[in-house]
Amino acid sequence: MAGSSERRKQRRHYLKMMKKQIGTNIDGDVFTNESFNDMKKGFRIQGKQLRLDDLRASLEIEKDSLIEKETELRDKLKSEGLSKKKIDKAIESWYDSQKIWSLHSDVYDELS
Repeated sequence: MAGSSERRKQRRHYLKMMKKQIGTNIDGDVFTNESFNDMKKGFRIQGKQLRLDDLRASLEIEKDSLIEKETELRDKLKSEGLSKKKIDKAIESWYDSQKIWSLHSDVYDELS
């Protein structure tokens, strides 16, 4: 997480510096308020994409962990002599009780 915090500091410093450049010539073009706002919007989009990428990676790790735990639970229940139907019902109940930490409601549609 230190990486994203460091990126945020650098971005804020850069934006503060660029805000002072509004109205000046940069590479032969006048840097306008609109250019500055476009830059900020680009940073927001890039930041959101980085967050989505991190969440996707985190979800994959959680999914693998849940699959492993499910396998262990199935084996345990099978060794206790439960029927397949009861095992499936127990697994379904177990899944309903699991909290997926990487699933965030604000980006749910984009993660699916």
